[in-house]
Amino acid sequence: MKMINSVIKLIILFVVSIAVVLVWQHKKNEPRVYVIHSYNTDLSWVNSIDEGILSKLKSDFSSTQVRFHYMDLKNHNGCNFRRRATRDVLYGINDWKPNYILLVDDLAQQLIGAHYLAYEDKRFPEQSLAEQLFSQDCPDQNIDFYQQTYLKDWDALPQIIFAGVNYSVKPYGYFEAVNTQGIYEHKNFVSLSETLLDLSHFCGEERATAVLPLNDNSSTAQRELVSYRQYSWFPLQLIAPATVDTFAQWKQQVELANANKAMLLIANYQQVKTQAGSNQFVPAKQLIHWTIAHAKYPVLGAGTNFVDDGGMMTVAIAGLEQGKELVNLMKFDRQELALVDSGVKRAEQFLVGLAARKTKQFCNNRLPAIYQAYAKETGLYLFDDVSEVLYAEP
Repeated sequence: MKMINSVIKLIILFVVSIAVVLVWQHKKNEPRVYVIHSYNTDLSWVNSIDEGILSKLKSDFSSTQVRFHYMDLKNHNGCNFRRRATRDVLYGINDWKPNYILLVDDLAQQLIGAHYLAYEDKRFPEQSLAEQLFSQDCPDQNIDFYQQTYLKDWDALPQIIFAGVNYSVKPYGYFEAVNTQGIYEHKNFVSLSETLLDLSHFCGEERATAVLPLNDNSSTAQRELVSYRQYSWFPLQLIAPATVDTFAQWKQQVELANANKAMLLIANYQQVKTQAGSNQFVPAKQLIHWTIAHAKYPVLGAGTNFVDDGGMMTVAIAGLEQGKELVNLMKFDRQELALVDSGVKRAEQFLVGLAARKTKQFCNNRLPAIYQAYAKETGLYLFDDVSEVLYAEP
């Protein structure tokens, strides 16, 4: 009897061991996806992208292991914080060795993506492009820590898939690599200009005749200046797009817009300093509240958080599409030739955010009724004591 019990125990132990090995092997073979955001979840843009990623992973890659990391560089943009945030991500990549790195917004490309490029001739640069880019912004920082995280095996380099890039990935070296692909976050200028024209027509007898793009002095805003200038805003006049460093400079631009019958177009506003030389930023809600109160003409947003921060209306790129496309691009193997600009997907979807009650300040609530009707039809119409908000993605 004892022998039989021992045999049974051995059989059970054998079966359990086989099961453990099979589970371990299955986990080992599951694709590992590391999602790295430049910013944090206090931005609805980030949450919308995550929603797109998770829904698409669930339907197309259900067995995938996924981790999310938020660098929080919108709220903390100093060199020391940037260095620590970058170091943490690089160590995480070196430890977990993901198959795919999904990078969102420009700073993640600059600080992380440029470090893991696979070039056609299987060479490694003498100095990482990431180091060069980092040293340009923070020349006094010791960047030796990058050397500790190099992947020496060219074939082991992960696939880099990017989203949320406002202008081009050329500065990050992505057009020299065969393991890069992604989707741009270029503004939908056609939708923005059409909306501005609607606002100018519905806003009283003294109609706005111009538009002034106003943004903070962040690297993202700087990169978009060319696009604002190149687009034809006719019949509206374009007042020179401005990127400002301080609240005082921001106020001057609002006065300039008022003097020129210009509507303001605002996309980036989280990094406006309280005063010259300060490391403190004006809180976003405070900045937008002041702007709305002092602007004589409509103020249109071009970012997902604008209405949440107190703005009247926004027309922004849909984060949901960006997230889903990140996962779609996982289906493509490493290409034989380096990425080219024409191979980067362009955003097709945009969302509309509307605080309907605020339209009375400028437009006597005379915006096209289709906005409200569509929001109610799709269940995206929210009402409380403060505002009515719709977010609609086609």
